[in-house]
Amino acid sequence: MFRGLGEICKSPFLTASNENRTRIATNKSFPLCAPLRLCAFAFLFFRDLLQISPPFSPLTKAHPFRYVLTVNDMSALNTENLNRTIFISDNLPFLKSLDSESVDLVVTDPPFGKTQTFVGALKPPLSSDERSAERDLMADWGVSDADSAYELGLEYPDQTGTTAQFSDLWDFRLHVYEDWLESLQSACPGAWWLIHSARYTHGDGTAAYIAFMAERMLELRRVLKPTGGVYLHCDHEANAYLRQMMDSVFGSANFRNEIAWGYRTGGVSRRYWPRKHDTILFYVKSERRYRHNPLKERVMYERPFFNAQFDEDGRPFADVYVRDIWDEEIKPLINVSKERTGYPTQKPQALARRMIAASSAPGDLVLDCFAGCAYVPVAAEQLGRRWVACDWSPRAWTVVRRQFHKQPDLRVVTEGEFAESEPDEGVQPDLGDSRVIRVRGPNELPERSAPDQAVQWTILRLPAPTFKRRPVESAQVIWDAFVEEWGTACWYCGMEKRHSRRELQLDHIEPNKRDGSNDDCWNRALACIDCNGDKSDILTPRQTIDLAFEAGRIPTRSRR
Repeated sequence: MFRGLGEICKSPFLTASNENRTRIATNKSFPLCAPLRLCAFAFLFFRDLLQISPPFSPLTKAHPFRYVLTVNDMSALNTENLNRTIFISDNLPFLKSLDSESVDLVVTDPPFGKTQTFVGALKPPLSSDERSAERDLMADWGVSDADSAYELGLEYPDQTGTTAQFSDLWDFRLHVYEDWLESLQSACPGAWWLIHSARYTHGDGTAAYIAFMAERMLELRRVLKPTGGVYLHCDHEANAYLRQMMDSVFGSANFRNEIAWGYRTGGVSRRYWPRKHDTILFYVKSERRYRHNPLKERVMYERPFFNAQFDEDGRPFADVYVRDIWDEEIKPLINVSKERTGYPTQKPQALARRMIAASSAPGDLVLDCFAGCAYVPVAAEQLGRRWVACDWSPRAWTVVRRQFHKQPDLRVVTEGEFAESEPDEGVQPDLGDSRVIRVRGPNELPERSAPDQAVQWTILRLPAPTFKRRPVESAQVIWDAFVEEWGTACWYCGMEKRHSRRELQLDHIEPNKRDGSNDDCWNRALACIDCNGDKSDILTPRQTIDLAFEAGRIPTRSRR
């Protein structure tokens, strides 16, 4: 029987889907003998009865809370047909609608938790046609005012068409459902405790922001392929909390980089060092299976060095691997930048291009679930990656169209443009064409290929920690008691010493564990400087005595 189970473990039975396992167990043509077939039936029966997860489920290494992802067998992922699609929706239901392990890379620039509203001037202001198209699009989704937008989880855009703004204010009453915290408490206890800690150190606003982000990071981890990774943009305001939250969700062993992107734009303070860098946290789904393509950059030198290379002007240079400080080659956007949309926190496309080039391959699917400025979709298109995006503001569709209009070399068109002008040569006026960028609303989210697939969270509870102990008596009290009882002779060589702790030291008989567990008098002895130095943490008392005899500190063995 046990041998049969062993044979099943070596067979394709365990690596097959649930449906195929049943077929193997019942198909007599499959090369399983009667005992093995009986074992297969037993496996299926007890698996369903006990609702256990298969033993080959991937685990996050070296992390106290291990996440077991159980994915049903799927012939096709629902993300295969989502290339060049932006969804205008709350990104949590959008992420929940995606198949598990269907995305290759996530690059996203969420709100930073700065507890303020950012306001900029839209560049250029919306034309009358753009305002009309935006209103018609929202009307198709049932959005006519701020209240109807709220019902669908959307942000109602400014109707003057001149303002680029978004709110980075956070409140439990407005942004967090109670059941989110309940699910986090069971699924990701580390994040749950972090949220409560943030309430005490930074207040409810930061805590609500972390709760909002944690719920979405759990879904991002689910939709990532085993070879996938995520780049999360943040700054000094909440990066310490986000780092710990990501450690809880992805596992600290899957942390790869904390990238600093430096810049010199904006005002400075004279009261502290100017805060002129953002942080990009890079995590991977699996510690050993992720993709990374090392990039190189050119560094110029004033003088030539060993094996130096020279450019066409005769200047020495070296091509070196890009480090995790990006402070010169990727410039921030300024008011006259071609990419500029007017949103104050917009990031340059070059930043997204570097992350996408390093962590994906042509044809991979890149996801941005905070895509209001469209810098990730444009960068993904430029590098030949597939992409899907989401944002909760209908204004994002207008921004996407504008940003791609600035890139005619990409030869893509946006949905609804065919009535305005003839498409470029090679682009057919068919909305099913792969060169068309589409927009979908909150009631048009994709359907799961396998609705019953789920994430099963297996939580390994940590044992209670063992704390450092305080000794019953201090070392001075023990030394005084020993001297009073036995005099000032060394316990190893027997030589008399002066009444001084410098000459007669208090030794640990067993090596000091440094945790207070063997600091009491039962493990202490009086030792001269020479014997204590010989013994250290290596020798036993008998070996110390033998060494003292060989050194002549003990005249006869009887003295020992």
